[in-house]
Amino acid sequence: MKKISKINKLLAYIYMPVIFSIIAYLIIYIALKPYWDVAASAVSLFTSKTEIQTASTERPPIYDPNAEPAEVKEAEKPYIDARDIDFPGSGEQYGQLICEKVGMDVPVYWDDTYEILRKGAGQYPGTLLPGYGRMILLSAHNVSHFHPLRDMEVGDVITFNTNYCKYEYEVTEIQVYNELELENWVIEHLNEDEEILVMYTCWPFEFQAGRKTDRLTVKAKRISGYDVKWRLYENE
Repeated sequence: MKKISKINKLLAYIYMPVIFSIIAYLIIYIALKPYWDVAASAVSLFTSKTEIQTASTERPPIYDPNAEPAEVKEAEKPYIDARDIDFPGSGEQYGQLICEKVGMDVPVYWDDTYEILRKGAGQYPGTLLPGYGRMILLSAHNVSHFHPLRDMEVGDVITFNTNYCKYEYEVTEIQVYNELELENWVIEHLNEDEEILVMYTCWPFEFQAGRKTDRLTVKAKRISGYDVKWRLYENE
């Protein structure tokens, strides 16, 4: 019995510190976990930003507001060769939208993600760039970049600058659509052979409880700028 008692005491000396150590580690882990999560998130954020910055520097920006538009080739009907245009990737700025009359000066980006709409106007990627003769569908927030739309009127002229050409569009219609009505209208007219600039934003501009389902929509037709064409052969 004495031997058993000594063995139990010996085991107690060995196991009890281990048990108390485990309990102490658990308490420390639980207490410090929130701080660890914050630190880990910060490291992750820094890493992701670094990766994004590295990716963005792989090629220079395709839009330079100080650059002159590319020279248009001489022809019976001047046009721009589509092969001479750097097509933007998602999140790249490729142009600037200007209407001095209403104080609009907005950078235009390819794609329309949430992050892009924080920086400027985003283009729905199912539509084409200026000059291609099809619909250009842009959206932006009504509290910032597209706030000037509320002051636009039919007949106003909008300048759309790109590095390959300067385009002008004249406002032809201003209308409020329900978001589903606008979606159906876009689908119906998406493939028409007419270059129309469509800009939309949430309506009304005033504060409204709940989600806004109406869209102020401004449509404008192209009145200047060169067509973009695909040349299959060098002698075209």
